Amino acid sequence: MSNNNKKEGDNVSFWLPTSHNTKGDTLTPHKISTIFLIQEYLELKQETADKKEEIPTTYRKKFHLLLLKLIQHPDLPYRDFHSLLTSETYGIHKVHLERFERIMQDISSSENGMEALFDLQGMIDKLMSEPAVKNGGVSPSGIVGLYLRRVHVTLDKMSFSEVLGLYKNIKKYYERDLRAIAIAPGLKIEETDLGIMKNNYMERASQCKWSLKQAELFVAQQSELLLCDETQALSPKELQNKLCEIMQDNPLYSQAYFLCYLNSIRLRDYFNALDALKRAFDRNTLKAGSSADHKGYQYSSLNLAILHAQFGHVTEAIQSLKECIMLAQENGDRVCLDLAQSWLTFLQEGKTQLPETAINSESDKTIATNVSVSFQALVKKSALSGSIPAKLFEVLMKSDVLNCQHSIMNLMATSMAERAALWNLYGKNEIAACCSQVMLHISLKRLGKTYNSDGICEAICSNALWLGLQGHYNLAATVLGHAKQRFPRYPLSRFWIITDCYMTSIQGIVSGKWHEAEEACSNLYRLDRELSILQRASLNIAKRNLKQAQSLLEELLKDESLTALTQVRAKILMANTFIINSSTIMSQFIEVLSEALTIAKEKYLTYEVALIDAHFSYFLLGMKMPQRALNSIKVTVETVLVNGSLYDKARITFLFCKCLIEACTEKEDKVAKLPECLNLLEQAISDFMTLECYTKVKDIYIYLAKLYNDLGMAEERNSYAYKFRMMEQQYPTSVEYLDIFH
Repeated sequence: MSNNNKKEGDNVSFWLPTSHNTKGDTLTPHKISTIFLIQEYLELKQETADKKEEIPTTYRKKFHLLLLKLIQHPDLPYRDFHSLLTSETYGIHKVHLERFERIMQDISSSENGMEALFDLQGMIDKLMSEPAVKNGGVSPSGIVGLYLRRVHVTLDKMSFSEVLGLYKNIKKYYERDLRAIAIAPGLKIEETDLGIMKNNYMERASQCKWSLKQAELFVAQQSELLLCDETQALSPKELQNKLCEIMQDNPLYSQAYFLCYLNSIRLRDYFNALDALKRAFDRNTLKAGSSADHKGYQYSSLNLAILHAQFGHVTEAIQSLKECIMLAQENGDRVCLDLAQSWLTFLQEGKTQLPETAINSESDKTIATNVSVSFQALVKKSALSGSIPAKLFEVLMKSDVLNCQHSIMNLMATSMAERAALWNLYGKNEIAACCSQVMLHISLKRLGKTYNSDGICEAICSNALWLGLQGHYNLAATVLGHAKQRFPRYPLSRFWIITDCYMTSIQGIVSGKWHEAEEACSNLYRLDRELSILQRASLNIAKRNLKQAQSLLEELLKDESLTALTQVRAKILMANTFIINSSTIMSQFIEVLSEALTIAKEKYLTYEVALIDAHFSYFLLGMKMPQRALNSIKVTVETVLVNGSLYDKARITFLFCKCLIEACTEKEDKVAKLPECLNLLEQAISDFMTLECYTKVKDIYIYLAKLYNDLGMAEERNSYAYKFRMMEQQYPTSVEYLDIFH
């Protein structure tokens, strides 16, 4: 879902509302404890400097990392706070820990504990007025300096009764967990536990546990992780719990609601997603009086329009887009305006023209992103409509140039995935596999960020499918397992689920495991109806349920929205049903294949053209025209052997050898050709055995036994007849499944 800020240099992922939140500046015992920890460190550092000594570098580094965690993360119970001080990752110096424990104990037990709070203001004043060289290295503009100044300002605004209440809360905060620390003094806390730490309080304290700055950091980090690497983000349940805490402490912080919306979207909980989206831009409505208060409302309408578009609610989506365009014009948000108009053009099927600024403003990274996406969308649409491949690769190169110039990592991956898809479409499967490998070897990391976009997922699935088609089922399963771990949730999980079902169905059809193939086709139907019908038809052809296969294919071909590739594959399968059925008029077979050949050549579907030629060769061989069959298969064999699956390679090799032998009219010529063909047939047998396609192995044994019988070579005939019998005993097959070119 789109949500861009018109300020180019803003690092926050989503729009930040301008309303003020006073609860974000509330002082809590956790914050005061952090200040005391800083105070004792600076005093210890000064004392060691007076003695011409210094704190060991290891402890200084650990303390600085600890301080960053305490400032950026939400409030911790004192038990967890103390555990951090003694952990291996953040453990502070022993003397520093003793002094901190002493001051916390003095505040809790001494009647003069209030004085320590008032002394904090003087300490902070002194630190801010002195140069960094004299005050221990604290800069007023640094992270610690800003933190101290915020605490100072808040303390200065507090009344005496509020300071007294803070003091009582500190005592309760310290005493509540002091007993737990005494019971389990050796309890440690690791760095990885900090992000998912549970709230130990049975009831949350009345003070704010999440300051506004802490909430901003948390939301920005989780938003970036959801965009780039979801596996590193919190789980949906944990993230929702954190967001509930943030929304309770900062009810007017709209970004938390928007992240809640994204969290619901990844679970496909659309009801709560819509509710969160409306709440995200419904904060502080009573105070919204100026136009500045409406900044970002256009993104609410934009995301609502996209949500409607996902469900096909075109009218509602267009209404939301028109509202978005109006709000974007009022706020002068050109980026949102371009996005809205792009979506409007898409929904109205080109009736609305894109703004010219989307092409002229290539210096803007966001606009460059839109232009690059437009190029990629144009390539996809043009490829399906049959445009010249060279022109499409040229347009895709322009997208690559924009992506490299503006370091748009996710679109780089998408572009490479689209290039691989184009090569697959045009039948160059080997080159497509190389493109996917290249993309996975390219480092798409930048500043420590990993980009897990849909292009990466498609490349992984493409490699897994290619390995599976080559018979490397274990390797394919390993690659798919990686995809499952890396992309666990919808919509990206859709790619590897489809790949898994498709591979399972192919493996089941080839090896004769009908039940597994049937189940895989049923699972595939939910995600890709057309591919599922094609696989189910292929399964029925393998089972010799020809009428059912024809019924499925006829129903599929009635759909006018089918892509050319799907049409051609369906017609090839339909031709298979005709050639297997002996009662079919052969003119039907020729007509269907000719239609498929015409479409395939018009759309540059090279591999499908090769398969059609192979079917014609099989037909001509059956019509006792071996020489013409050989001429046809010679054109086909190179394309299939380079780009085909292991199954296609093996069956084309078998067909080629049959054509080569049958084209010899003399017995002596056939005997001379046999040694050359036997090597090829042994390779085909090996390939079929790898795929567990034992019926095809039997077909080769039957053919060789009959051939040697015709040639009068009894010993060789008996050898292959024996091999067939042993194979039949080990893997029995019904006679009706033999000798099928499928």
